[in-house]
Amino acid sequence: MFWIPLTILTLGLFTDPSVAENTSVRDAMVQVNTIVQNNPARASIATIGKSWTGQPIELITLSENIVDAEKKPAILLVSGLDGSRPSSVAISVAAIKKLLEMPEILKKNTFYVIPCANPDVFLDTFMKSDGRANRNARPVDEDRDGRIDEDPAQDINADGAITMMRRLNPPANDPPTHLADPGEPRLLRTPDTTKDQRAIYTLYTEGLDSDHDGLIAEDDIGGVDIDRNFPHLWPEFNPSAGQFQLSEPESQSLVKFVLEHPRIIGALVIGRWDNLVKTPDSKARDVTGKTPIALDSGDAATWEEMGRKWRELSGQARSTECDPSGSFALWLYAHRGIPTFATQVWGRPDPSPVPAAPVDPAAPAVATAPATPAPPEKPADEEAAGWLAWSDRDQAGRGFLPWTPFNHPTLGPVEIGGFLTGFRSNPPPSEIPKIADAVAAFLSELAKRQPKISLCNLTSKLTAPGIYEIEAEIVNDGWLPTVTEMGRINHKPFPIIVRISTPKYRILSGQRMTIIDGLTGAGGRKSFRWLVESSSSEPIILEATWKPSGTYRASITGEKVTLPSEVIP
Repeated sequence: MFWIPLTILTLGLFTDPSVAENTSVRDAMVQVNTIVQNNPARASIATIGKSWTGQPIELITLSENIVDAEKKPAILLVSGLDGSRPSSVAISVAAIKKLLEMPEILKKNTFYVIPCANPDVFLDTFMKSDGRANRNARPVDEDRDGRIDEDPAQDINADGAITMMRRLNPPANDPPTHLADPGEPRLLRTPDTTKDQRAIYTLYTEGLDSDHDGLIAEDDIGGVDIDRNFPHLWPEFNPSAGQFQLSEPESQSLVKFVLEHPRIIGALVIGRWDNLVKTPDSKARDVTGKTPIALDSGDAATWEEMGRKWRELSGQARSTECDPSGSFALWLYAHRGIPTFATQVWGRPDPSPVPAAPVDPAAPAVATAPATPAPPEKPADEEAAGWLAWSDRDQAGRGFLPWTPFNHPTLGPVEIGGFLTGFRSNPPPSEIPKIADAVAAFLSELAKRQPKISLCNLTSKLTAPGIYEIEAEIVNDGWLPTVTEMGRINHKPFPIIVRISTPKYRILSGQRMTIIDGLTGAGGRKSFRWLVESSSSEPIILEATWKPSGTYRASITGEKVTLPSEVIP
């Protein structure tokens, strides 16, 4: 059973009680246990590993018959990697409910769901500021001073949230870096010297200089960012990426699970990276010029189409830029060749229009048109300004705490305020059911488009006494290829293996075993021809094996052909 310390159960995950109530990881995992208990024949729950603090990392398996779950092609859903997105856990759990209402999909596929892949990150998310809530509980000396986790962010003004501090006109030993944005004074920006803008504020995470080293909140509690700890493009000089690749029990557990389940044919990861709303640049390469950063050009068309489908299902039109280096989703795609789609599930909504000023019918008519005012200056960070406008007009201002004076013990007069943790990365509770429906529908679409191998156009013809010509085709009737272009490059995942049972010395033409790297989608095929010595009564077995779906077997006796009636798992 999933557990969370009492502090989380009492305080929730956000300062806004409505958000805490509706996106609680605790509540979501209690729900998932209830779902499994109510569906014992089609759902199971197991532990695939433990976090740094010993919390279980739980796997929910869904299938028409849970006993045969590992005999079918599988699709993986992972969430809960990013502590600033606790809603991802609730969304995955709601998607589980929806998938259980799709018997035809469960008949053909197994779904593996890991709702909370990084449970430690939710131990103190309510005390984190944006961008600092992604790490597990492993102690890390982030400021390299020989002490660990001694200078965390703190809610020093006791308003229930950790935001930011800005210091006006700081002394010379703490030079200013920001000014209030002329287009939106609540936001800060770096100065544009071409416009003679001057910095007047220094900016800090809310907190104290607990270790008296002159720095504020520079050695936070924890830890290693699990979604930076995977091998592909691992950012080795980033302190939060871990001492080495797969250094953490959480990342090790995920990799071990994937390696032990070779029938995974697709994946969706809900987290801070997105490759669906905006298809990654398929031409971008690493410093060697050979390794794709996020997507090989040969796979771009697949991602474009699946991205179009996600946008159609979810209505999501925006996402936030994020470097995917070292992420789980990128490892799945780049190292395992699995079609892996990543989504933030939530992007900035359009704010409601500004209400028009009321017209006073008693006011006298204006004879001449007033002068057109100069257009207001646009904020430098239009994304942040859009979130602020949405907070103001549609969320009663709940997303942004106004800058409020505070007398800091070491900095002196400061102002504390800014965006609330998680406001820009979590949808309102009312949106979660709709997003979960979109996730389940996308997974269903992925299942419908999966590769479908068939052994067809099989013939056997007597060409000379005791000599038979056998022809066959292996066809992929599914929309997705059996292997991504990236998987073809690194020889992952499994190839298609075609075997004929005739002994090698009696095969006059053709190979007894042939390995096919992969078949393209939508009718990709490979033709085979053999000349074999055989009698009219000798059975010959022809097999095509693809690990995710099993073995397709046909029987040939003389010129009589029996096509496979079912797949052998």
